[in-house]
This record gives sequence, C-alpha cells and structure tokens, in this order.
Amino acid sequence: MSFYGRTFIYDTICSETYGLYILDFEETGGLYESEAGSTVEPIEEWIYRKPKSYHFGNIQNTPLEFDLSVASYDPIAGYDRGKIGKWLLGRGGFKKLQICEDDISNAYFNVICTSAKTIYVGNVQRGLKLHFRCDSPFAWEFPRTLTYNFTGNEIKNFNFDFYNSSEDSGYLYPIVDFTLNSIGNGISIANLTTVDTAFTVAGISPNENVVVNNYLKTIVSDTGLLRLNYFNGCWLRLIPGVNILNVISGIGILKLTYAFARKIGA
Repeated sequence: MSFYGRTFIYDTICSETYGLYILDFEETGGLYESEAGSTVEPIEEWIYRKPKSYHFGNIQNTPLEFDLSVASYDPIAGYDRGKIGKWLLGRGGFKKLQICEDDISNAYFNVICTSAKTIYVGNVQRGLKLHFRCDSPFAWEFPRTLTYNFTGNEIKNFNFDFYNSSEDSGYLYPIVDFTLNSIGNGISIANLTTVDTAFTVAGISPNENVVVNNYLKTIVSDTGLLRLNYFNGCWLRLIPGVNILNVISGIGILKLTYAFARKIGA
C-alpha cells in the first residue's frame, strides 16, 4: 500500500521521534495497486439443475492487510534499533496507526505488525518493511460524540436526525450515555426510520448516569448496580443514511458516541 504522507503515528508515538519516515524503495513508476479494504464473501447455495444461486447475504470477514516501508535518512544506530523494535514489533494487541496525510487525517487503522524485514542500503540498516494486519476490512474515523443538554425537570419527547455515513453497509451501534433529571426513571429511544422495537431502560433512579455500549452489549451504571434486567434487550442500531430518532425520557444529558468505518486503499 502506498501513502502520500511522510510520517506516521503508531500507538500515539510519532515516527519522527525515531527519525523514521514513510519511504517506498520499490515503486519506480506511476502505477501501483493497493487493497481497498472492501473484500466481500457472498453466502450462497447452489441447487442441482438451477443455473442461479440462492443468495443469503454477504459477510466481510477478511481483514485489511498491507505493507509499510519506513526508513531513516541516516544509518540506524544499534541502540535505536532496540527502541524501534520494542515500539513497532511484538506488541500484545492491536494499536492505532495514523498516516499523517491530509485526506485521511481524521482516520486510523487498528493494526498489529505480523512480520517485518530489515532494509539495508550499502550494508547499512536504514529501515524496515512492516506488514500490518487490521482488525477489520476498514479504517476507522476517530470517535465523535453527539451531545444534548436539557434544563428543567419534566419528561422530554423530541426527535432528532442522525446521518450514518459509515462505509460499512451493516448497522452502526452507538454508545448511549444518558443522565436522568430529578424526576426521570428511564429512557426510550425509537428509530422511526426502521421497524425496530424501541431501545428502553425503565425503572431506574432519578439523576442516575447509565452508559450502554450497544456493540459490546454492556450496561454500566454510576450507582454500581446491575441494570441489565431493567433493559428490554433491544439494542440501538442505526442503518446507513438518515435515521430519525425519537427520545422520551426525564433526561438531563444525552450523548451518542460513534465511529464511522472508512474504506481506505491509498
């Protein structure tokens, strides 16, 4: 994969800290190919003597993988090799990789380095060719939070629009973080654009703060009490495009946190 950016940030550390830059030692012409992060596997069944398959849907379970060549303009000293290796290689889990490039500055790849080759120029080590594997077919925009603050102690009933521009064709599952007012005892959020049953938490305490991760299916209350039994089990999900959401609650603060998937093949 080729990038126009000169530097990168891996696990919050900028490559310039170690004097490393993105360099392509192999590309000599103007034509190149790269993964676009959109591999799809159809789920289908073929029936005897039927010339057309029965299509049940698609899955995207092939993670994006790419090579990144990084190098220094000066020879890499032995002491720095150890620090660079500890930073980039053999990490315990996926880390954020951000390419410092204007057109993708708001996105990152969640990656782990699975292999690396040392790059020598004139028998002197100048860099590494890294192979990264992502945790999905996509890159991700940094999370955003939509916040609504309310005054007064009454039950609110209002609608708002949410535009899901994610390039994942499936559902988007936001984190819902809400704090009730002094008369509140629950919340209902219905997606009027779909026929889904409303997301509902009922019978909890006034002024309570609850955080619901609809993707991981977890509920955490600032009271320390288990609140899953107070939830109707209908996790909030958003379709691509416009979603009209209706909220009914004695609400003080409502936050929706989300991250859009992006197909980046640069």
